[in-house]
Amino acid sequence: MLIEKQRQSELARRKGQALKTIIQGIWLAITFVGAYFLVQMIFEQGLISLGAFYELGIPRSVPRWVFEWVIIFLIVVGMQFVFVLGYVIASPEGRQRAGKATPYSKNPDPLDNEYR
Repeated sequence: MLIEKQRQSELARRKGQALKTIIQGIWLAITFVGAYFLVQMIFEQGLISLGAFYELGIPRSVPRWVFEWVIIFLIVVGMQFVFVLGYVIASPEGRQRAGKATPYSKNPDPLDNEYR
């Protein structure tokens, strides 16, 4: 009985997480595609050249695609940070302040009814 109550409370706590994961995955894919085309455009227009990277002491044996993928990765990480920041600002769970005094627990005790 206790195991069943714990399982139900865990399922209730995880409710809605699948949708958030799917949305985050879609956002990750969109960001990756956008970053890929942005980096290709930047390199083709000459806004960033390989000479700038080689001046930093990186060996000339490192090909262009390595620099492209590193920049794409940095853009994707930055956009994921923006997504998480938007979640914190927009969602009710993200706006809830930590340490807010309340008589109700967000994670109810499964044994609470046994002691009354």
